[in-house]
Amino acid sequence: MRRPGILILLLVSGVPTVAGLVAALWFGLDAAAFLRVLNTPGVGLSIASSVWTGVSATLLSLMLAHVVLAVANTGNWRRRLTALSLPFLAMPHLATGIGVALVLAPSGLLLRLLSPWATGFTEPPDWFSVHDPYGLSLIAGLMLKETAFLVLVLSAAQSQAPTGRLLLQARSLGYGRLKSWLVAVAPLLQQQIGLPLAAVLVFGITNVEMAIPLGPGLPPTFSVLLWSWFVDADPQVHAQAWAGSLLLLLVTALTVLAASRLASGVGSLWRRWAESGSRLRRERSLRGAACTIMGGMWILGILALVAILLRAAAGPWRFPQVLPSSTGADSFAAWSAALPGGSNVAGTTVVLALATAVAGALLVLPAAEALRGDANGRRKLGTCLFLPLLLPQITFLFGVQVLLVSAGIDGTFAAVLWSHLIFALPYVWGVIGPARAAIDPRYAAVGRTLGAGPVRVWMTVTAPLTLRSMLLAMALAFSVSVALYLPTLFAGAGRVATAATEAAASAGSGTLRLAAMHSVWLAVFPLLAFAAAYAASAAVFRHRRGVPR
Repeated sequence: MRRPGILILLLVSGVPTVAGLVAALWFGLDAAAFLRVLNTPGVGLSIASSVWTGVSATLLSLMLAHVVLAVANTGNWRRRLTALSLPFLAMPHLATGIGVALVLAPSGLLLRLLSPWATGFTEPPDWFSVHDPYGLSLIAGLMLKETAFLVLVLSAAQSQAPTGRLLLQARSLGYGRLKSWLVAVAPLLQQQIGLPLAAVLVFGITNVEMAIPLGPGLPPTFSVLLWSWFVDADPQVHAQAWAGSLLLLLVTALTVLAASRLASGVGSLWRRWAESGSRLRRERSLRGAACTIMGGMWILGILALVAILLRAAAGPWRFPQVLPSSTGADSFAAWSAALPGGSNVAGTTVVLALATAVAGALLVLPAAEALRGDANGRRKLGTCLFLPLLLPQITFLFGVQVLLVSAGIDGTFAAVLWSHLIFALPYVWGVIGPARAAIDPRYAAVGRTLGAGPVRVWMTVTAPLTLRSMLLAMALAFSVSVALYLPTLFAGAGRVATAATEAAASAGSGTLRLAAMHSVWLAVFPLLAFAAAYAASAAVFRHRRGVPR
C-alpha cells in the first residue's frame, strides 16, 4: 500500500523533469548553434548581468533575513515579522516586478509623492531607475521577495534547533544580541536551509518574471534573451535557444558550486571571528540600519501594490499628479474585458490554480501517509520533488513541451495542470509531509482499539489533525499556480491564457495599464486563497478541544 502513492508522485514530478533535461541535451548539443550563441553581441555581458543580479540579491537577502531575525527574535515580534512577510510571499514575482517598476520608474509613484515640492520636477527626469544597466532595480525587486521567503524559512528551521537555549547561553557570556545569533544560531540554521537557499539563488540567476519589468534592457539578462529566442519563429534561432539553455544550466551549476565552495571558506573565517572573543555589544547602529532597510522594503512592497491598483484604474494620469484625474471610460472598458464575464483569463487562472491545489494535495497525502514513520524516506522524496526548483526553468521546460507534443496533449488544460504540479508539489510536500509525521501514532492506535478500521481512523482522527496543514498547503499550491509564467507559456503553447501570461505580454509590450490590471489578479487571488485557508481553519477548530489553535 505504501509504494503506489510514492511511485505516482515521483512519476508526476520526475518524468517531465527528466524528459526535459534529456531533450535539452539532445537538441542543445549543437556546435554550430553554440558558436552562434557565443558570437551574439553582448552575450557575455548578458550572462554576467544574470549572475551579478542573482548572487547579489541572494546574498543581501540572506544577510538581511538573519539580522532582522536576530533583532526580532522574541515570540511576539517573530510572529509579527512572519505576518508582515506573508503578503509579499503570496504576491507573485511578476506582479511584484510590475508594481516595483511602477513605483521606481521616472514617472512612478515614488517621484510623484516627492514632486514637485521636494524634487522640483514638473516632468519625469531622464533617469534609468528601472531597466538600469547595473540591474539595481532587479536586485531590489528580487530582495523584496527573497527576504520574505528566507525569513519564513529560517523561522521554520528554528523549530529544529534549540535556539532559545543557545541564545541564552551566548547572552550570559556577554555577547550582544546580534553576535549571539550569528555565532550560536545562524550556522545551525544554514545547515537546514541549503536546498531552499540554492533554489533562491537559481531563481535569481534564471528568472524571467522579474527581469522583464525590472531587468537591464541592452543587453537583457541571459534568461530573457533565451526567452526571446524560444518564442522566435526561425528554426535556427530555436536551435540557438536550445544551446543557450545548456549554457545557462552550466553557468547556474558553476555559480551554485562556487557559492558552496565560498561558503566553506567563509565558514572558516566565521569560526575565527566567533573564537576571537569580541562581544560586539555596540550593535545599535547595525540593528537600526537593518530595521530601516527592512522597513523601506516593506514600504516599497505596499507602494507597489498601491501603484498597481492606481495604474489599473487610472485614465489620464499626468506627471507629477499623485492620483489620476479621473478613471476614464476606456479604463472601465478595459476592466470589463479583464473580468471573468468578458474574458476567460481570470476564470482560467482560478480554475487552474484550484485544480493544482486539489490535485497536489491528493497526490501528496498517500505518500505522506506511507512515509509517516520514515524520516530518511521523507528526506529522499523531498529532495527528488525539489529537483525542478534547482534547475533553470527555461532549460527543461522546452523539453517538457516536446514530451507533451509527443503525448498529443500540448496546449491543453491538462498539460498546463501537469506543468504546474511540477512546481507546486515540492511546497505541498514540504507542508503536509512533516505535519503528518508529527502526529502522535498513539492517536490512531486508540482509534483501532475502539474497533475502527483504517479508513475510519484516518477520516475521524488523522484527517482532522492534518486539516490545517492541508488547507495551508493547498493555499500555497494555489498561489504558486497563479504565479507561474514560463510553465504556462510552454505547456499551453500560447493557447491557455492566464493572468501571468497576459501580464507578462503586456509588460513586455509596454502596455502598463493592461499589465497592471492583470497584476491585480495576480496579487489578489493568492491573498484571497491564504485568507480563505486561515478562515476555514479557524472556523473548523473554533470549538474543537485538544487541538492547538
